Amino acid sequence: MNWTTGFMLGLVFGALAGGCAFVIAYSEYRRNWSFTGSAVRMALRSAVVTFLFFFLATMLLPQVFRAVAGD
Repeated sequence: MNWTTGFMLGLVFGALAGGCAFVIAYSEYRRNWSFTGSAVRMALRSAVVTFLFFFLATMLLPQVFRAVAGD
């Protein structure tokens, strides 16, 4: 897999994972509101971290597998 394909797949999977993380985190923060701060802001933070994790994993794991396999 080349870098362009990895980048595009990283954007797709990262966006899907980030969107799901936002919805889940927002609903949990709204239901269990016992802290100071904004539920939207905290859910967005969770979504950004999840996006970055999945984006970087999609970009880097094929390179790691290729290095381990010896190709």
